[in-house]
Amino acid sequence: MCGVAGVFGVSAPHDTVQRMSACIAHRGRDDDALETVETRDGALAGALAHRRLSVLDLSAAGRQPMASMNGNLRIVFNGEIYNYEKLRAGLIAEGAAFRSHSDTEVILEGWARRGTSFLAELRGMFAFAIWDRGANELVLARDQFGIKPLYVARRGDALAFASEVRSLLAGGFGDRSISADAVSAYLALGSIPEPLSIVTGVAPLPPGTVRRIAVRGGRVVSERDERFAYALDAANGRVAETMREAAQIVRDALRDSVAHHLVSDVPVGLFLSGGVDSSAVVALAAEAAGKQLDTFTVVFDETQFSEAGPARAVAERYRTRHQEIPLGAADFLEALPAAFGAMDQPSLDGLNTYVVSGAVHRAGLKVVLSGLGGDELFGGYASFRRAWAARDWWPATRPVHALLARTAAALGDQRTDKASLLFGEQDLALGAYRASRALFAGRGLFAMTGRHYEIPVERPPANLSLLQRVSWYEMTGYMRSVLLRDSDVFSMAHHLELRVPFVDREVAAASVRVADALKMQGGGKAVLVEAVRDLLPRGVWDRPKRGFTLPFARWMNGPLAGEVGGALTSASRLERVGIRADAAGEVWRAFRAGRGGVSWSRPWALYTLVRWAEATGASVAPVDAGARRVA
Repeated sequence: MCGVAGVFGVSAPHDTVQRMSACIAHRGRDDDALETVETRDGALAGALAHRRLSVLDLSAAGRQPMASMNGNLRIVFNGEIYNYEKLRAGLIAEGAAFRSHSDTEVILEGWARRGTSFLAELRGMFAFAIWDRGANELVLARDQFGIKPLYVARRGDALAFASEVRSLLAGGFGDRSISADAVSAYLALGSIPEPLSIVTGVAPLPPGTVRRIAVRGGRVVSERDERFAYALDAANGRVAETMREAAQIVRDALRDSVAHHLVSDVPVGLFLSGGVDSSAVVALAAEAAGKQLDTFTVVFDETQFSEAGPARAVAERYRTRHQEIPLGAADFLEALPAAFGAMDQPSLDGLNTYVVSGAVHRAGLKVVLSGLGGDELFGGYASFRRAWAARDWWPATRPVHALLARTAAALGDQRTDKASLLFGEQDLALGAYRASRALFAGRGLFAMTGRHYEIPVERPPANLSLLQRVSWYEMTGYMRSVLLRDSDVFSMAHHLELRVPFVDREVAAASVRVADALKMQGGGKAVLVEAVRDLLPRGVWDRPKRGFTLPFARWMNGPLAGEVGGALTSASRLERVGIRADAAGEVWRAFRAGRGGVSWSRPWALYTLVRWAEATGASVAPVDAGARRVA
């Protein structure tokens, strides 16, 4: 796990990349290096920088930028390749030679021999850049799930890339002008969905994509993208027809994934929330590691939010060195300035990851496993239940969906706004996803910004079933743009690599071999529970699902009330981020009065946007009268 940056087509690339690298020093404090690179005729092309967090091959042989054996290629890489030993052996059999035992060199030599086709063999998380001097070409690539970030920006004939948005801004790419589209999308979802970023002129590289960038005469002359993998594909193999068969398929895939995710030259810890997903990872990791592991749980005085009991039961069963991290409102308030300083893009989620990552770092660990991704693959969210409940009557009512959507939107409260989103989509899976994820919608969103906006989504491949399409939208939307992004940023703020065994190509392939009806037995996640039931204490799986969240509602009506209310009643602070003060003030008053439909998430999202902008010095750009709509 590391940080990467680079720039091509500028007159002083070394100085520019040095500023960019300094901005992401927190991503790798074990080493840093910077190298200028040339074209095949000896002209200056650009510069690459790397911040290293040493996890595999801790020696100097793993240092980056790394050169290929023939000297034509240079790579900077962020991530981990869990099957690198197998791939390395295969390349050696083909005649390749290696100077290190790092996964970085495996990517480099594999790319040199096979190009884009080699990336489909990589099992792990990655974002990398390769400069090919022979071809005068910069290559950027990102893993199929988007676990690792990579942002790109253009400025005239120049191009820059980096692991974080702030690094590009430090290099003079993009600007601190907040995109009006991004503000609308953020208010709709509580995060910035790809392909947007919060600032104008910066965009993420699409996951599962290679971008080839030609450099000629000291400038960037062309770009083209190639897609090499998707987050989810139709089943490759027979779909399981019984719960027993499905559970075995899932168990085998998850066991294999956890074992791969333990590959490391430094100790590995585990987040343990007390739910099925993280508990399953702990159980399988204990089985695979064959040694005592470290587990970490955030606990609260508010017992209805605390998962201390179930987590403790799992820790005791597997004899882990277990640490409970107490978090109260006063501790949280004290941590807010540092947390907002670490936040690369605004998000209403993720501060829990910031807190627990700090504790893991203080325990002396560099790597931690998380249960993130189980809900998206195995039907743990309300979006799956909505879609499944509507599947029978949806086709019969389709002729009147447009009327129902308009009627619901005209009523104009949060509940009917969600209904308008459901009926406003042709695809039931997308409607269920949008209705479940909506924060502000319809009139509520217009009241905040004075503009209508249609949130971008990534359309799924053909031949996915109803619930597989819901998985697709959850994985390419909420998981990618909230959970994975926050996990990356807030763990790296503490010099910590966070790994996600559920977000794995083999586990994803197993999930699509499970019939929709099996996933939704008992209301969702039935197949995952069946797959790991015997590994877990009954109190973990035999209880209602409860997602991990902080006691925001109680804290915002208590110690945080002054802090949040101060932001949501300040016209100048709200106008800076393009929010209408009267609408924001009404949300705060409604929350404080306990009115139905106004949960803690809406005022907290507004407050987070304000605090992020103040921490970064950003402000909203003027909105053009003809602001574009994104389909």
